[in-house]
Amino acid sequence: MAEKYTVKSGQTLSSIAKALGTTVAALKKANPALTTNPKYNGGNTLFSGTKLNIPGAAPAASTQNVQSAGAGGFTDSQNAARLAAAGKPGGNTTVTTLNPNPAATTGNVRTLLSQNPYAGTYSAPGSQLGGDPNALSSTVPQTKDKLSMAQLQKQFGIAAAVIGADPSLKAALERILGKDGAPMITDPYLQEQIIKESSWWRDQTDTQRQFAWAKETNPGQFAADIQSNASEIVKKFAANGLQITADQAVAYAQQMMQQAIIKDGKVVRYDTDYLNQLMANAIDFTKNDKIGDRVVYTKLSGNLETLAQSLYKQAWDYGFPQTMSNAGFTGWFEASMKGLVAGTLNPQQIDDQLQARAKSFAPGLANLIDQGQTLRQAADPWLQAIADTWEVGSVNNIDLNDATVQKVLNFTDEKGNVSPINLYDAKKMARRDTAKFDATQTAKEEKTRIASTLLRDMGFLG
Repeated sequence: MAEKYTVKSGQTLSSIAKALGTTVAALKKANPALTTNPKYNGGNTLFSGTKLNIPGAAPAASTQNVQSAGAGGFTDSQNAARLAAAGKPGGNTTVTTLNPNPAATTGNVRTLLSQNPYAGTYSAPGSQLGGDPNALSSTVPQTKDKLSMAQLQKQFGIAAAVIGADPSLKAALERILGKDGAPMITDPYLQEQIIKESSWWRDQTDTQRQFAWAKETNPGQFAADIQSNASEIVKKFAANGLQITADQAVAYAQQMMQQAIIKDGKVVRYDTDYLNQLMANAIDFTKNDKIGDRVVYTKLSGNLETLAQSLYKQAWDYGFPQTMSNAGFTGWFEASMKGLVAGTLNPQQIDDQLQARAKSFAPGLANLIDQGQTLRQAADPWLQAIADTWEVGSVNNIDLNDATVQKVLNFTDEKGNVSPINLYDAKKMARRDTAKFDATQTAKEEKTRIASTLLRDMGFLG
């Protein structure tokens, strides 16, 4: 299967081709829809979230099942023997090397992700706060005079406060140090396996352990990172017109710095998707006004106001606000706003939803809609004919739900085919809607002429 590239906001085929090391022509060849589907305008119009085939991308190589060295550079059979020597059952078990303090970027929130204006990336506490990242990289046994509780804490990134709170971890460390006259275990591989038996290892992620280590070993830098990340979270909420307390920001910052935790046996991730969902859930849709019988969210601010205006325009182009109940539209609007902010929906998916609904509403215009036109664009000639007949000025004043409009756009012939009627018949049908046509100046003048003719023929007028 060909590899895919997801289009980001503001990108063009030229910028994508440059990023992928290919050409615009190659991209168009690998993605025929760019030239065959009018909505892409020959490749000049792209939508954020659209997935493109990458030219010449080869499928990922299959994973081979090979015999390889286990932890510490030893084979599985050698590791099994070493476990047996330590009084543990052996076996062909592949062991992942323990990384006590994985290196991480330091400090603040990074730049927002370009494909989602509401996304951000947070870092765990800086690597300068951790222990020696190469503590387990050597296969040379450590000498006895180097082993102490403090040395093991640094080697595995274990906060002192954790040892007293976790009996299984304390027992593991004491076993390595040779408590009660037992031999000290100096083999890094065996030390690793013993540590992994503790709940400290089983019930936490690497980033959780790193978070606790950083908090204890460099509290000043740790507190500064918390405040910096919390400040960035406040700014993101404020940019979207959302309220957040200082305590909430600090709590979210701590979660984002841990990145992922194990809770009830499951991994819970605190990433950009999590923060975006928090912001989506914080949108207050109770702040609204009414225009006629319709709810309009006029009190959103910041990025949310811009997003709402764009969504209203997109829905109006497809006739959405005028073609369903108020409750139905507000439900769709709120779900779409939340989805766009949370990143679970993208503009292309919204456009696809509206296209599908427009084709269901006006099947006679389905072909034009499939070619990339909105419902109002496709219906414009007929709407203009009706608007002229009813003398309502702009076609924007025509209600797509009007019975006459529906008959004009969705005429069914004797074979069951659905299509719009011709423009001449559309005007005739509009004239037959007396409730609207009789209110026009044309109708009044026609009636005056008829009345004058009758009166003249009867001799009442000279």
